[in-house]
Amino acid sequence: MTHNTIHCPTRKLLWLSDVHLDMADDSAKTRFLDHLRRAHYDALLLTGDISNAKQLVGHLEEISRACAGRSVFFTLGNHDYFFGTMREVDRSVAELCKRNRNLIQLGQGEIIELSSNTALVGHRGWYDGRAGYGLKTRVTSPDHKWINDFRHLTKRKFFDRMRELGEDSADYFRQVLPEALDRYRKVLVGTHVPPCYQALKFSDHHCRWERQPYYANCSAGEVIIGISRDYPAGKITVHAGHCHSKARVAISQNLEVQVLAAKTGKPELKEILLIE
Repeated sequence: MTHNTIHCPTRKLLWLSDVHLDMADDSAKTRFLDHLRRAHYDALLLTGDISNAKQLVGHLEEISRACAGRSVFFTLGNHDYFFGTMREVDRSVAELCKRNRNLIQLGQGEIIELSSNTALVGHRGWYDGRAGYGLKTRVTSPDHKWINDFRHLTKRKFFDRMRELGEDSADYFRQVLPEALDRYRKVLVGTHVPPCYQALKFSDHHCRWERQPYYANCSAGEVIIGISRDYPAGKITVHAGHCHSKARVAISQNLEVQVLAAKTGKPELKEILLIE
C-alpha cells in the first residue's frame, strides 16, 4: 500500500464522535451545524456513527458545507451501515469525497501531517467479537439485524465476519502506523471502536463481559500495543467512539486510548485537541 502524506497544518483539531444526525430532530441538527460553522478550529476529526446508510451522504454534505475551508477527517461506524450494505455505503462515500475535497475518509493509506511533530492516521475498525464472553455471549447486536450484509448470517457466521473486519483494521495499522512513527514523534489514531477492553464503558460503568464482544477491536489493539513497544520514544493516542461513555486509559507509558461521550439525538461539539 502506498501511503500518501497530506499536509494539513493544524493547531486546534475538533474531535466529534457518534453524532447520529439521523436521530436528531431538525432543531438539534440545525443548532449543531450552526455551532460547527461558527466554532474556532482548524480541522475536524469525526470518529464514526454519523448517520445511517440512507441519509449518510446528505448528512456528510451538510457537515462538509458547515466546515467549509477546513478539512474533515472521518471514519465510518457500524451505525452508518444501517439499512444498507457495506459495499454500497463505501462506494457512495468514496464518490462523495471526490466531489467534496474537504471530506477525507481515513483508512485509504494516508498519513495526515498536522504539524512537524504530530500525524493522524485512522481506519473505521470494527468490533471483532473476541472480548468478554466472545461467541458464548447471549447478548445480541442490532447490527446483525439492521446491516443487510449480516441479516441472514448465523451467530457463528456473524462472529466470523466480525473477526475478519477486526483483522482488516489490524492489518491496516500494521502497515501505516510504523511509517508514521518513523517520521513523527506523536501519532493520533482515529477509529470508531475502541481497540482495548480496558477503555470500554457502557452507560458510564465498565462494560460487562456479555456486551464486550460488540464493543472492542482486540485485533487492532494487539497490533497497536505491539507497535507502541517497538517505538518507545513515540507517543500513540487512540481516539475512538462507539460506547457513548467517556473513557481515558493509559495502556502503557506511550499508548493512551480515549473514548468520547455522546448522547443519541443530541449532537454537540465536545473536545478540541491542541496539536503540538
